Amino acid sequence: MSNYRNPFRMRASEKIESDSSFLRLYSPIVLDSLFEKQQKSELWNNIFFIHSSPGAGKTSLLRIFQPNSLVTLFNHRSNKTYKDLFSSLKKLNVISDENIELLGVFLSCARNYAVLEDISVDPSQKQRLFFALLNARVVMSTLRGIITLKKGKFPDNLNDISFNYANENNDFIDLIFPCNGEDLFKWAKNIEEKVYEALDSFAPLSEIQPKGHNELFSISALTPENVTYAGEPVCDKILFMLDDAHKLSVSQRQSLKQFLIEKRSSSNIWISERLEALEPDENLPLGAYINRDFHEINLEEYWRNNPKKFENILLNIADKRAKLSTEVQIDSFQDCIDSDLDEDSYKEKFVQSSILTIEKMTKLTSFTNRYEEWLNYASNISATPMEKSQFIKGMEILISRDVNKPQLSFDFPLSSEDLKEKVNSTINSTAELFLANEFSIPYYYGIQNIVKLSSANIEQFLSFAAALFEEVLSNNVSREQLSVSAERQEKVTSLVVSEKWKELPKILPYNTAVMKFLTAFGELAYKETYKANAPYAPGVTGIGIKLNKQQLLIEEEAWTKDPKYELLRNVLSTCVAFNLIEISPDVNQGKKGEKWMVIYLNRWLCNKFKLPYSYGGWRPRSPDDLLKIIK
Repeated sequence: MSNYRNPFRMRASEKIESDSSFLRLYSPIVLDSLFEKQQKSELWNNIFFIHSSPGAGKTSLLRIFQPNSLVTLFNHRSNKTYKDLFSSLKKLNVISDENIELLGVFLSCARNYAVLEDISVDPSQKQRLFFALLNARVVMSTLRGIITLKKGKFPDNLNDISFNYANENNDFIDLIFPCNGEDLFKWAKNIEEKVYEALDSFAPLSEIQPKGHNELFSISALTPENVTYAGEPVCDKILFMLDDAHKLSVSQRQSLKQFLIEKRSSSNIWISERLEALEPDENLPLGAYINRDFHEINLEEYWRNNPKKFENILLNIADKRAKLSTEVQIDSFQDCIDSDLDEDSYKEKFVQSSILTIEKMTKLTSFTNRYEEWLNYASNISATPMEKSQFIKGMEILISRDVNKPQLSFDFPLSSEDLKEKVNSTINSTAELFLANEFSIPYYYGIQNIVKLSSANIEQFLSFAAALFEEVLSNNVSREQLSVSAERQEKVTSLVVSEKWKELPKILPYNTAVMKFLTAFGELAYKETYKANAPYAPGVTGIGIKLNKQQLLIEEEAWTKDPKYELLRNVLSTCVAFNLIEISPDVNQGKKGEKWMVIYLNRWLCNKFKLPYSYGGWRPRSPDDLLKIIK
């Protein structure tokens, strides 16, 4: 077994070389959650586009269905370590106690497809070369997958594969059917070599004569009925998986999607791509793609709509990784994350806060006796220093609200009962935030907050969990208690946040405009959140842009279509693609019929700008306001 000091440092599934390690770390709750509502016929006879920002788990999801993973799992199906994952795949009819029922054909779109655009030929010929290369690689990947699934050896067992196809349209030129796997592999290899020659040669394309294809016919030809191994059926169903489709050129993505939708094949095709490849209208809820001819799984959007399931997934992943560490013995990651503040360490700050707040309120309200009973009650309340300071800070918020209201002619004194009724959970949570910000008391700690920090992205969670696990390892070496204190959690997560912020300009398109937008967004939210009367308690973490048009004398084009706002749409689309904002479309507020697109900051950006992790608090801003900021 490999030596894993900090298993949380292993991020991308492709970097986890061992299939057994990958399977041990993968959470079966992902499969149970994503496909619980999918009918089996719908799941295995459709086109699925799997979208997300980087690190949400697209490649890991596809890897589960690859032959190497399924063979490893099948070989260890009685091992309790893999039992839950085996059970989840069994429910999806992928595997059974007797057989592996699915052949997963995996293809990375990062392999030299986009460079075909550099060949000096007309666009139609480029498309034909693209489909030819794709067909060839689908065939070769299928043949390799069959041999892996049947525990053979490549290329020795190619002759054990038999392929029979009507070939009515003469798609497989120069092939005579039925043929064996070796003949089919040579056919595909020859096409790939011809395309490579066209890329590398200075000679005219007519001299090289690569055979282009009009369609992606391989996925229709390679069916369980047409393929056998050693005279026996290979599997019940074949799943074609195209990963990293965002690496294709724009025209290649469009032609592939158009072909798949128009063809309406009964083949199973899953295409994963990052949101950065999509057009702004696809990333933003601007009314595009109302009646789709395909299924889409936006991973982050799905997890936001199912937060409890995602929390269970993250905790399951965290426990699996913590157990894998060779440096320390841990059964539960969350047991190492203190969820309570060491109140005694901050006793002096709580006491100081109570004294200063009472003095401040006494001066502010010296012109009236309206709050006299409130101040007396708060000064003498029987509570812990922490509870008392939060109660008094909550009272300060209530007094600030009351002072700023238009007063009645009779300024009646308020009773202590009024105060106790008004200090509710929202006021308390706002008071906790205000105290933390004013007196440097830890606020961002506890396993629930670490989960929230993920913003529905698994890799984002792992980046924070990895840093916290380093603290666990350090505590283990120094023979202290393993758990990470609230104070250390806040310092560690703040360092990770700072690193993420510094990295953004290096990885983002429209980086200058995006950074201006995020900075202004955070500063606006901070200013609105920390107003003395906390009008949007517990805080503002969003802005709203009106979607429908104003009723004006002169009809104007909506910002969602007006070329003037193209940069704004690109900035927002980029923020969505890199999981920097979350969008709630079609929020009704204000006048009847008014619809808003509400944009919330990613939770680690809330951490950066000292904001709560809450939703619901947002302020309206016009497209013109935002355009001025980013320009």
